[in-house]
Amino acid sequence: MSNKRILWIMSIAQFLAMQVWFNFSAVMPVIEKEWDLTSTQSGVIITFFHIGYVAAIILYSILIDKYNPKYFFVYGALAAGISGLIFAMFAQSFWSILLLRMISGIGIAGVYVPGMRMLTNLFEPNERGSALGVYVGSLVVGSGFSLFISGLLIDIIGWEGVIFVTSSFSLAAAVLMYLLKIPSIKNNTSITLKKDIFKRVFRKENLLINGGYAGHTWELYSMWAWIGPFLVYYFSIHGYSQSQSIQFGNLLGAIVIMIGGVATYIGGKLSDSFGRIKMVNVFLIISITCSLCIGWLLEIPLLVMLFLVVIYGFTIVADSPIYNVAISEVSDPEVIGLALGVQSVLGFSTTIFSPLIFGIVLEWFNWGMAFSVIGIVTITAPICMFCLGRIQKNRNTKSEAT
Repeated sequence: MSNKRILWIMSIAQFLAMQVWFNFSAVMPVIEKEWDLTSTQSGVIITFFHIGYVAAIILYSILIDKYNPKYFFVYGALAAGISGLIFAMFAQSFWSILLLRMISGIGIAGVYVPGMRMLTNLFEPNERGSALGVYVGSLVVGSGFSLFISGLLIDIIGWEGVIFVTSSFSLAAAVLMYLLKIPSIKNNTSITLKKDIFKRVFRKENLLINGGYAGHTWELYSMWAWIGPFLVYYFSIHGYSQSQSIQFGNLLGAIVIMIGGVATYIGGKLSDSFGRIKMVNVFLIISITCSLCIGWLLEIPLLVMLFLVVIYGFTIVADSPIYNVAISEVSDPEVIGLALGVQSVLGFSTTIFSPLIFGIVLEWFNWGMAFSVIGIVTITAPICMFCLGRIQKNRNTKSEAT
């Protein structure tokens, strides 16, 4: 089987599994009203999904260079799907949702990073930008598709049906990956976690790339978690009924997230042609500007809002695969899996806090302040990438001189 065919099958499997990631956000306005949850409580639920994700990634990062990462994907998708089905059928309180969403996060952690490790083995460095762009794109489209399903079907099957359907897709992903034959990983040897190994994944360049990635994920996963509820609120204050607001808000939210499927591919391709750092900074500057503005623009006409959120949705995720490619390029081959895992842990650690802080600021202030806080913190990302560019430029200058 060709590498490209494996890439597309893995991307389809990830698309199916990632339905679980934002299926709670897709039904959040309904559950908040039905169970009298506050914005802060919803933020806590989102946060515990990411706590489960980050905790599991630490373990996966150590093991994926030693064991076949394919099976982490299979078991992770199973865990995410089963916990989602239990959520749909048996959850009855804030605490039960909290526990089940954390288990879902543990499961989803087995999908993304192990998948990237397999693909970095299959594709040469000059092809990784576009290859990982496709793979990250499937994550993006899959994440947004649960909002799409909610917008179409929630009035028919209820929030329980939306959670059940999207969680079932994750079980299908596990079956698809189990049946897929993937070449064994090169350098698939046991890595002893000594001081020297950690030095190799915490070099200055690694830290700066991961610092940029942390700023990126801080903004991205807060926006993705709250863009659906934000757009539901936008439609509600423009004269639409509650049912229409939920339907149109979730459908538009799905478009905003899923457009990133195209954005990650284009971002990866552009970084192959024009450089990693240059393209990352272009996308970061535009998305940060959107974060600082969008929450204050609730009164703008629908067409203007549509244009703004599409630009926002595109630029906020277009740089995602670039960080993954960049870390694989500065890391030694035998520690790429660990380096990707460390990157994911450092990056997604911020997502434990950003959706929660967004919810708290929203409860105490307004949408404008909540989005602005997210945008201000993200400014750290282009600063890190600028410093990385200076280091690489100085090193190249010295190499040319010698």
